[in-house]
Amino acid sequence: MDKRDVEEFIEEMEEIGDVWQEEDVERVYGEYTLAEALADRKASIGFFGDIISKVLNR
Repeated sequence: MDKRDVEEFIEEMEEIGDVWQEEDVERVYGEYTLAEALADRKASIGFFGDIISKVLNR
């Protein structure tokens, strides 16, 4: 991702409460496209959300 993509990733993730720093985005998703990075992170958040929901609703 280029700097503009990193900024867009950060903005979109902040909208759903997932805060990132530029360095972290570059380290974790630097080789991904913006679309791939967003899809991957949103899938991870959904997965963790499902786990939390199941634990809380036991």
